[in-house]
Amino acid sequence: MSVLFPLYLAGLAALTLPLILHLVRRTPKGRKEFSSLMFLAPSPPRLTRRSRLDQILLLLLRLAALALLAFAFARPFLRQEATLSLANLPSRRVAILLDTSASMRRADLWQQAIKQVEQELSDLGPQDEVAFYTFSDRLQTLVGFADTNPTRQRGSDSESTLPPSGSSIPKTELVRQHLKDLRPTWNATDLGAALVAVAGELDAAGDALQSAAEPQLIAISDFQKGGRIEALQAYEWPSKVRLIAREIRPKQPTNAYAHLLTSESDEKGAELRVRVVNSEGSAGDQFFVHWADEKTANSRSQPAETAVYVPPGQSRVVKLPRPAERLLADRVLLRGDDHEFDNTHYVVPPRKQQVQLVYAGSDAADDAQGMQYYLQLATGGDPLRQVEFKPLAGDDAAVLRATPPPQLAVVTRAVSPALAAELKSFAERGGMVVLAPQDQAAAAAVPLLLDDVELLPAKAETENNQDKFLLLGEIDFSHPLFAPFAGPRYGDFTGIHFWRQRSLKLKEGASSHAVARFDDGQLAIVERTIGTGRALVFASGWNPDDSQLALSNKFVVLVSGILDRACGTTEQLAGAAVGQSVPLPAARRMAAIVNKPDGHDVKLPADAASFSETDQPGIYRANLAAEEARFAVNLAASESNTAPLEIDQLQQLGVRLSASLTRAQRLSEMRQKRDTELESQQKLWRWIIVGTLGVLVFETFWAGRAARQIQAAATAAQESAS
Repeated sequence: MSVLFPLYLAGLAALTLPLILHLVRRTPKGRKEFSSLMFLAPSPPRLTRRSRLDQILLLLLRLAALALLAFAFARPFLRQEATLSLANLPSRRVAILLDTSASMRRADLWQQAIKQVEQELSDLGPQDEVAFYTFSDRLQTLVGFADTNPTRQRGSDSESTLPPSGSSIPKTELVRQHLKDLRPTWNATDLGAALVAVAGELDAAGDALQSAAEPQLIAISDFQKGGRIEALQAYEWPSKVRLIAREIRPKQPTNAYAHLLTSESDEKGAELRVRVVNSEGSAGDQFFVHWADEKTANSRSQPAETAVYVPPGQSRVVKLPRPAERLLADRVLLRGDDHEFDNTHYVVPPRKQQVQLVYAGSDAADDAQGMQYYLQLATGGDPLRQVEFKPLAGDDAAVLRATPPPQLAVVTRAVSPALAAELKSFAERGGMVVLAPQDQAAAAAVPLLLDDVELLPAKAETENNQDKFLLLGEIDFSHPLFAPFAGPRYGDFTGIHFWRQRSLKLKEGASSHAVARFDDGQLAIVERTIGTGRALVFASGWNPDDSQLALSNKFVVLVSGILDRACGTTEQLAGAAVGQSVPLPAARRMAAIVNKPDGHDVKLPADAASFSETDQPGIYRANLAAEEARFAVNLAASESNTAPLEIDQLQQLGVRLSASLTRAQRLSEMRQKRDTELESQQKLWRWIIVGTLGVLVFETFWAGRAARQIQAAATAAQESAS
């Protein structure tokens, strides 16, 4: 026999009460009148060794009543002969969901997660079904409920520890084999979508199999606030599915990250700004940021760092100019927090270029009245772009056919038709030709190079009179040459006067287009694509006799734009987050090879519109034809918000949580439930209560009988005394 509530058996301690009452005699048996003691207060006798039990049967009856009452409250029942073991536990469908997002790279979180999965597997019974999933920004099924053979994880190498296809091993071993190959990714966390998908699969599997197995979803994650849970808002959680949240946390709570702020409205050459964000619950608030490259990232000798004070849960923005010795730095490093997984923000560094510029003009390099003088001033002093001037003497075009070929040819003097044909061939091969004729004779090369542009007679030239000038009146600010001046702050060209210009006119149906016009409607700048290159024509020169263009602060930017058109820009700060697709330039859409930061190459088909294998942060290099396009990929900012998420928020969104129980605990719970059912069926406490009432009735009868006997003995003693 067993009892349901053993604690009530402590009521047996009340059996000492009748025993004490029987041993303590508060009044003597006999009574004798004595006049001299009538004014004294009676006092009960103390318990002494001479005290003896009296009315033993009555004592036993009272003890039996109290014992039966305590036994009835303990709810006794007759246990069946069959005993419960672990094999008697009900079957379960257990889905193990492991977080493999970037935040799991902190400290020893991944080791804790692997240990927790092993513990869950060891707690499974032989009758339990198991499935194994991983998630970051997307869900991946590694071992499904219906799987009997392992499926190799996408991206796993040839040395995977998984057994060959067709082998038959227990599912728990399949999961363990997958665990050996798993590593945290660099992707963001979408907790809500993963929970919705697995809960739906658990519920659907139970309905399809008509199984009585209990569905359980065990999520192993750091449950950080940066994880998305929006998918749970519009989802009705299945009533049968219970979530067991296994939360793991690092010992060091401080985590911060830095990212570069860029804006299209930023002036070229302006100091770059960095935002430093400190996570909630961090213990630190003092951080340092600096520029670095691949060679100096781990160096102890760093340039001057910028200190940033950021309280927990807040952010600060600081200026971080590139030091002279780090002009080609490709990353911003953060120092001062406990976790390094998000301490690097990558940017595409400026490219250091060697530019060969062929100059065909009649002016000397030191002639302050010529165009070459101002062209060299505008291209000098740039540490990222070294421009080498090569003169083109006479009609010798060998310099245009050199190896490697020059990127840019600037022509200001008159040229022969043969040299004009060489310049056109140079443009067709990918070069850029800039025509800035110094006079009407030099302008004769324009129709030879651009057959859809007509040169008007010389009488259309404006006289060199300071009171008669033209202004740029119509400018295409969408053109790359004038894009830096698109804002109202920089788009005013009214301070630049043009006294002399060559009159040009576009023919009907011309392929050339006007980049800028004078305020009288005449062409100022014309551009046309020739083969894989282009030609750019200035109707007026930038020498002081023709205009004020070279003396304005906009000339350097215009020359830099021409060089960008000729050999590509030196600044590329555009990027994407890990897992996002990067669009490829439509004009360069062809078969390409993308080199990833880890050194692996990915071949893209000719019709690829974007690159989607951005699975790690760093600088990616895409070889598109003869050019190299680079883009930076960084960790998603939300992944750095590592403050712990309150699990109650999941319950508020409808998730049904469950307590975590081991097999021994579940077996104990099952035994308790079975014992409760047995006791409810047998209801032995009712018969014990009936027996208690019977004992009390007999005790009452016997106590009355004993009292009458004592009274009779006392009466007889009194009569004999009198």
